[in-house]
Amino acid sequence: MKVVETPPVEIAIRTLSDEDRRRVWALFDHLKNWENDAYVRQSSERLASASDVYLLKTSDVYLLKTSNDIRIFFTLKDDRIEILDIATKAGIMSSAHLSGRP
Repeated sequence: MKVVETPPVEIAIRTLSDEDRRRVWALFDHLKNWENDAYVRQSSERLASASDVYLLKTSDVYLLKTSNDIRIFFTLKDDRIEILDIATKAGIMSSAHLSGRP
C-alpha cells in the first residue's frame, strides 16, 4: 500500500533527531505492508473522536523504540495510507497543558 505524507508530517520529521527520523521512516515502511503486517494493525488504534483516523505509537512497536515516544496519526484509504501528522508524547502533553486541558 502506498504511504503518503502530508505537509505537516514533512515539517515535523525535520524536527526529529536523525535516529528518530530513521525509525519513523522505518515505521512508514511497515505501514506500506499494512495488509500483511498483523503486528502494526494490532498496534494501531482507531480514534473515537474521528472514526477514520488511526493512532500508532512508536512505543508500541517493539522494533522501533525511539528516544521520543512518537505518535503517528493516519487514515486508511482504498489505495493508500495518508499520514496526517506525527507528534511526540511530550509535545502533545505540552499542547494540552497550554490549552487548559488536564
